[in-house]
Amino acid sequence: MACEDSDNGGTDDTEVPALYASLPGTVISEDTNWDTDQELTGQYYVLPGVTLTISAGIEVSFTYHNNDIDKVGAIITLPADRSNFDTPQPSGRLVAEGTANNPIVFTSARADKQPGDWGGIVLAGEGINNIEGGKGEVEGLPDAIQYGGTNNSDDSGILKYVRIEYVGFSFAEGSELNGLSLYSVGSGTTLEYIQVYKCTDDGFEWFGGSVDAKYLISAFNDDDSFDMDEGWNGRGQYWLGVQAGGADNGFESDGRKTLGSGNATSPTIYNVTMVGLKQDGATKDTEDKNYGMRLREEFEGELKNFIITDFDGLNFKIESDTRENFPTTLEIDNVIVFDNTNGFADAADSTDFGAVTTEQAPGFTNATAFDFTVAQPVTGSTPPTGGFFNTGATFVGAFGSNNWATGAWVRWDDN
Repeated sequence: MACEDSDNGGTDDTEVPALYASLPGTVISEDTNWDTDQELTGQYYVLPGVTLTISAGIEVSFTYHNNDIDKVGAIITLPADRSNFDTPQPSGRLVAEGTANNPIVFTSARADKQPGDWGGIVLAGEGINNIEGGKGEVEGLPDAIQYGGTNNSDDSGILKYVRIEYVGFSFAEGSELNGLSLYSVGSGTTLEYIQVYKCTDDGFEWFGGSVDAKYLISAFNDDDSFDMDEGWNGRGQYWLGVQAGGADNGFESDGRKTLGSGNATSPTIYNVTMVGLKQDGATKDTEDKNYGMRLREEFEGELKNFIITDFDGLNFKIESDTRENFPTTLEIDNVIVFDNTNGFADAADSTDFGAVTTEQAPGFTNATAFDFTVAQPVTGSTPPTGGFFNTGATFVGAFGSNNWATGAWVRWDDN
């Protein structure tokens, strides 16, 4: 374990509580600025009360781990701590604020970059989740790190114009690092203009909390494009998921950790375009569903103005443990579905979901060039007021005629 100082390397004399001193990696124990490119190995932990700031245009690369767990690269911000320091400390923060043409890129240091070359970015906060006791352990890390609490306005930093690429690592079955993992992250955190590209697991995953997220791209990731569970109740707008071979669902959404216990996962999400793996000429693996959305475990929420196309499974599926929530506590409306192999599961679903969906070509400007704008978008629902949503985005899908998914922060190939 090393303690990084406020410059770009070395160690300091900050006393680190024993709980954190034993972490397998580098502990960032005081406010630190990275204003030059970084090549790193292993896990970097941002302690409670500490902010790691990365300047626009910086590339942070991780050396290949060669399947050595201790060398799997990751940046992990730790949740607030009221007992292990002399004074209570708020959650650690990652401030990575780039621009459209001068983004911050988290990537592999290998010349021949591949999915799974390093682990991912993990933000762990003290927001509310629906785990019994309110505390959980972060997936995919060799030592247990607990997250969760009672502060849904918690602040874990700013990620803006950021790309996270060639990521993902499985420590054990069911214990993986995603591209961006959000553990009970609060609404004081800003997430905008973030692309996860070529992850071996989910692109984005929420585990409780109330953080909002706008302008997200999940591209060519190997499991679900967007995964949400453990009571996350934040808001989302302008999300794009584009799959390649090996992917599973567009949305995988789990309501309650224990059925009937705690607040359900219940986000409010508008203006989403999800393009399944058929766009890549692929078919689903035998173990995958490849549904546009798989909603289960008493999931609730408001999902409107979606385009779901090119999946090799169902348009979407509300599992039996969640079916009774539709259309009361689970609102779905103004959804275009097109060229999904299996349509709806049965006649009842076709009848019920047919009332909130339209089957027609989405009218993308140039899908083969990953331009998913629509010259003449279909009118859908008006997003809610309250400051987060663009209420003028009354069109179905993530785009009207304006393509926000352009600039140096976005990539669609390995060149």
